[in-house]
Amino acid sequence: MKIVEGSDYHFNAPADWHVVRTDRAVQVSKGVDLVSVTRFPLLRRYRPDLWTRVVPELDRAATQLSEQQKGEVSDSRTVTIAAQQARRYDIGYERDRKALVERIAFVLRGKTEYLLLCRYDRGGDTGACDRLLATFALD
Repeated sequence: MKIVEGSDYHFNAPADWHVVRTDRAVQVSKGVDLVSVTRFPLLRRYRPDLWTRVVPELDRAATQLSEQQKGEVSDSRTVTIAAQQARRYDIGYERDRKALVERIAFVLRGKTEYLLLCRYDRGGDTGACDRLLATFALD
């Protein structure tokens, strides 16, 4: 394992995976398997008391992402990530005749949305994805 650092966050990823950084994102991958964190600015400051109003918006965003992949949301749930209430989705789709899953999670803090994304073969090893969601921490 190696610790991968972003601008105000960090997480654990497999030591032998390739890291790519941009201004808004950190992506770690090996073959089709991928974990990434992308930061997006929010128009308004998020507060935990807004959670029930935010969930339908996050559900719509996940549905739109699944439509872009020509896939389907197969699981959605509220979870805790980085001591924050977060929303997690599994999107199943096919690409190049391979059945894949993208697991995405939205973590909101202040005026920033963190999109955690991991991709793996459907029915394959979810270890890197599980580690991303378990070790993602805000600095």
